[in-house]
Amino acid sequence: MLTIDIGNTYVKWAVWNDARIVQTGSCEYSKQEPEKVFIKWNDMQAEKRVMVSCVAGESVEHALSNWMQQHWSIVPEFLRSTAKRGGVINAYADPGQYGVDRWAALLGAHALYDDAAVCIIDAGTAITVDLLDARGVHHGGRILPGLQMMREALLKGAAGIHQVDGEPVAFANNTADAVSSGTLHMLQAALIEICSSAGQCLGDNMKIIITGGMSEQIMSLPGIPRMLHEPDLVMKGLYAAAEIPLAGN
Repeated sequence: MLTIDIGNTYVKWAVWNDARIVQTGSCEYSKQEPEKVFIKWNDMQAEKRVMVSCVAGESVEHALSNWMQQHWSIVPEFLRSTAKRGGVINAYADPGQYGVDRWAALLGAHALYDDAAVCIIDAGTAITVDLLDARGVHHGGRILPGLQMMREALLKGAAGIHQVDGEPVAFANNTADAVSSGTLHMLQAALIEICSSAGQCLGDNMKIIITGGMSEQIMSLPGIPRMLHEPDLVMKGLYAAAEIPLAGN
């Protein structure tokens, strides 16, 4: 089985065998020419089933479907955000407005930690937070900008700021370091507050799960509570969505 996560900038994939990931890959891509990524699978053995999370729009979905049918003679299955799936109940009144990558992460977290309440942090271009109790009930979440997004906003919107890639320090003596420090410490403070509020909502036994490209940087920040790193959480959610039990950790 193959699981694919198509974001706005990267395509990530995982090959599964006996309920375990045996191969992974990722590549930056252009929405105008997504086929340039798909050709990376030319030498891969055709998979019997493909589960996909795609936030890049219908044109990219159609391009993937056409490629799969032409090369592997299969139709990929696209996960959709729904009111309920795999024992998880979506908090959104309109589930279609809930990001499918977030939905996949919820499904993955529930499959991995079905006896625990979890706070899920996906730290990518944007940072999303979702709360899920031990019964599989979603309690909503938050979305905040990632570090690069914050820094680019300052670069574009604040006169006199022309450089944002500096070194984080306590208090800076130049603008680039000041921006790097301010945005990093803002994110640090926000996540400490979020985790505290999540604990008040879900209880002291809540687990904090983190995924996404900024995970290790966030986990190293002072004052950040203990987090469980699940780099393949969306992939595991796609696998769980196929109604196949995951292998134990």
